[in-house]
Amino acid sequence: MVEEALKNYNTTYKYIAKKIAPEVFEKTIKHRLAENNLKRWMAKERLHIDETLAQKRLEWALAYRYWTKEIWRRRAIWTGEVTVERGERKVSQMMTGFFHGQRHSLFLPVFPNPSSAGSGVTGKSIIDVYDHYEFVRIWDYIKRELGEDEVFLIIDNTKTQLPIMRWLRKYGITLLEICFNSFDHNLIENIWSDIKDRFSKLFSELHLMKGPEDMVKKAIEEATTYYWELLDPKVFNTLRGSMVDRIKAIIKADGWYTKY
Repeated sequence: MVEEALKNYNTTYKYIAKKIAPEVFEKTIKHRLAENNLKRWMAKERLHIDETLAQKRLEWALAYRYWTKEIWRRRAIWTGEVTVERGERKVSQMMTGFFHGQRHSLFLPVFPNPSSAGSGVTGKSIIDVYDHYEFVRIWDYIKRELGEDEVFLIIDNTKTQLPIMRWLRKYGITLLEICFNSFDHNLIENIWSDIKDRFSKLFSELHLMKGPEDMVKKAIEEATTYYWELLDPKVFNTLRGSMVDRIKAIIKADGWYTKY
């Protein structure tokens, strides 16, 4: 089961239960793979879409159905977070990133907020990263370079994003909210998937790395940043241009599932 999970990053628990170990309960498979530090390695099951979410997705797609590829490429910046869990002690490191083509992109670690109840990562943690790396200044630079009056930051409108959304609006950042967990809207999810693929093929030994937590976190940070920088600039350009087809697919599906 572990070999299959490491070999194929698209492997799901259900696939292993059906094809690899049909005599073992799915719950047992999850527990055993978690023991081998592969809990966050496994592919997630397809997002469940109900009628309410389908309607919201359709309304969103209809609102932007007239945007051209050029508009998406010039006026949209994608953002999001990913948590990578590796190491013998299941050490996790959250990373946040945004891109407007590879020329204007950052992929950075997010650190826990010691003042929070559980001393974990919070909205303030993400704000601190954006503030430290002067995202507002980068935003203004992109607008000036493009000669656009309005550039949009694509952001998932989940509750966890509310603090960072308020902070961004305070500095005049124009947000374009996408439906909760609609990964076919948020292109940065494709970047996360690509990086995860590179992890599974080129750095699989990291999942059993030993050592202090800080050392493992640093290794995760360096590896994910390295893979981000390896991405072909064409990947970013192609993804941005794909928004037109993605929106058409959502409309055709009445807001339900698409191939994206």
